[in-house]
Amino acid sequence: MNQQSKIQQDIINLIEKKLEENSALIGINIGALDGSLITGLHKKEHKLTNLEIASANSSILFLSSKMLRSSLNQTIAHNLIAGKDSYLFSIITNNISMISYLDRELTELEGLFTYVRLLKDFALKISAIIETSELVKEEIFISIKRAIPNTLILAILTKDGLPIQVQSTMPEPILSAMTSAIYHLSEVLMETKDFEYSVITGENGSIIIHELDENRILAIAVPEADESKIGTYIAKIKAFIK
Repeated sequence: MNQQSKIQQDIINLIEKKLEENSALIGINIGALDGSLITGLHKKEHKLTNLEIASANSSILFLSSKMLRSSLNQTIAHNLIAGKDSYLFSIITNNISMISYLDRELTELEGLFTYVRLLKDFALKISAIIETSELVKEEIFISIKRAIPNTLILAILTKDGLPIQVQSTMPEPILSAMTSAIYHLSEVLMETKDFEYSVITGENGSIIIHELDENRILAIAVPEADESKIGTYIAKIKAFIK
């Protein structure tokens, strides 16, 4: 077992221990800020895959953070979603997003904010472990900004059109909806599910929409219409995805 596999196994062991020690905890999912999956363990099966959960959680934290910043000029601490039978508690650190699933009745018997404190401490512990390892590669968002500095728009979205990370002068809801629509219409026209990328070219600029994985897509806009240069950009994107 190499060092990174050992660190990942250590994190899994810590999650297993936390789930065993706390009866109200149903599951914990940990992802990188760009929506990629680190790991996840759940006592009950979900309709969503662990990657879909990680991507959706990063997206809701991104949207919640933007809303809080715009309305109250404050930084997000955590996000709590209450259902009839369960609580979903999300938290973001410098390098991870974590979502925990809790049985509502058991949580309220033991104290909701007891679990809030417990899970915040646990997220910081996992974050510290990951920060000193190479388990999480440099975020693709940052890598592309560095490799393609003339990028005008850069967005990582779920395939359903939910923003995860966005840098754009275009309103995020419009950008996300349009990108998702183009992606899905491209699949319809191809009559297959093997979409790789699409290039929308204008007189002096282009937009590249590229699949990242089974749940995420990337959109970038560059002030370049030359086919050879666009090909270079696509090659760089592919290198980061691998």
